[in-house]
Amino acid sequence: MRLLVVLFFTLISAGCALKPEPAPLLSMPKKPSLQSQRFQVEYKTEHAAPKVKSVQLPAHTVSKNQTVMIVADKTSVTDTLYGQLTEALAAKQLKVVEDSTKADYTLSIHQLDLELIEDTEYQLIKPEKPLPLFDEVAKQFPVQQCATILGQVSMRLTHKKTGDVVWFAKSSIDSASFHREPLIYSFVQQQVIKNELEVASFVHEQNSEQARMARINQEVTIPAYQTITQMTALKKEQGPCNRTEISALTPMMQYYLSSILIDKIKVQ
Repeated sequence: MRLLVVLFFTLISAGCALKPEPAPLLSMPKKPSLQSQRFQVEYKTEHAAPKVKSVQLPAHTVSKNQTVMIVADKTSVTDTLYGQLTEALAAKQLKVVEDSTKADYTLSIHQLDLELIEDTEYQLIKPEKPLPLFDEVAKQFPVQQCATILGQVSMRLTHKKTGDVVWFAKSSIDSASFHREPLIYSFVQQQVIKNELEVASFVHEQNSEQARMARINQEVTIPAYQTITQMTALKKEQGPCNRTEISALTPMMQYYLSSILIDKIKVQ
C-alpha cells in the first residue's frame, strides 16, 4: 500500500514537471517625454473718440471762485462720483456748496445712462512672426465677441438768481473705445499620446493566463506609443469682455465722461 502511494505522488510530480512555465508578464512601456509650450494671441478693435457737444451761452460770465451746487435728483450719482465732480469743478476754480442759498450756479446732472448695445467684434492680429498653430487659431477663433456698454452723460449749468441756462453739454462713449486695450488670450500647444488605451489593452490581454501560455518561446512586440500635437482652448488673460467685466467699467466711464464735460466750462 505504501508503495502505491509513493508511486502515485511520483507520477503527479512528473506530470507537473512536464507542464511548461508560462511566458513572463509584460510591463507597460515607459511613456515618452511630452512637450508643451504656451503662446499668446492678441485681438483688437477700432476705437472711436468720445462724442462731445458743449454750448456755453453769453448771458452770464462764469468766474473763478464762484459757487456751484450739484443737483442730481434725476440720476443716481454715487458718493464717489459726487466727490469726483467736486474735484473736477475745483480744478476749474469753482467751489461746490450744498446750501442752495449760497450757490451762484446749479449744475444739474440730467443724464447718467449706461445701456447694453450690440456686441463689439475684436479681430485676431497676426504677429510679425506667426506662432505655431496660428493658422489653426485664425481658422477656429478669427474674432471675439464682447459685450458693449454705451455710456451717456448730460449736464446743465443754470444761473441761480435768474434761472438762465448758462451752459449745457452731453458726452457719450462705448466701453470698447473707453477701455482701448487689446484682448489677450493664451493657448498651449502640447503633445499627447493618442494610443495609450490601445497599448494598455494589449498588455492586459497578453498578461492573461491563456495568452502567456500561447506566447511561450515567442517574441511579442508591444505597440509603440504614438504622439500628436494638439492645441488647448483659448483662455482670456487680459481685457474685459463678458457683461460682468464690462459692467465693472461703469464708475470709470461715468467719471471720464463727466470730467470731459466739466472741462468744457469756460471760467474767466
